[in-house]
Amino acid sequence: MLRQWNEQINLVSRKSIDQSFGPHYADSLFICDFAGQYLKDDVHDIGTGAGFPGVIFAARYPEASVTLYEKSLKKQTFLAAVLTQLALPKLQLAGAVPEQRLSGLILARAVFPREELFAFMRAHLTPESILITNLGGRAEASSPPKDFSKIGEKQYRLPLQYGERKVEALRFRP
Repeated sequence: MLRQWNEQINLVSRKSIDQSFGPHYADSLFICDFAGQYLKDDVHDIGTGAGFPGVIFAARYPEASVTLYEKSLKKQTFLAAVLTQLALPKLQLAGAVPEQRLSGLILARAVFPREELFAFMRAHLTPESILITNLGGRAEASSPPKDFSKIGEKQYRLPLQYGERKVEALRFRP
């Protein structure tokens, strides 16, 4: 579906569509397997784009209630078709991140640069929420702000030539 829809509405870069297994699917699998240990209640995928990693998480953990947040209407149209095709009962689609605060497990893969991500998430998380974020390529990890405490991390290597990545779990404690 990704390849077919990408020809019409450019969901991911044309360069990465031919190599989508490593940078999108495999990366999402690593992130989801790591994040699964923090699963308690609801899962929110912020800026899911073409559904990475939220759709993968919902397929991997069908018992989890997963909400995908995507403000792009063309990507929402694609995601609605994906939801229909997969028929995962606890996977739902929303538009932009709501004004009310989110609790539970928050997935944020490649949605903002690191410092912007923390600033954005402060206004959208409840205390004790867990933020899962990743670093890839040559990105250097800076220490999280003092209101986010690191509770876990994992380094991994994507298949083929896609390089090293790191995923972190951060608890929000304002």
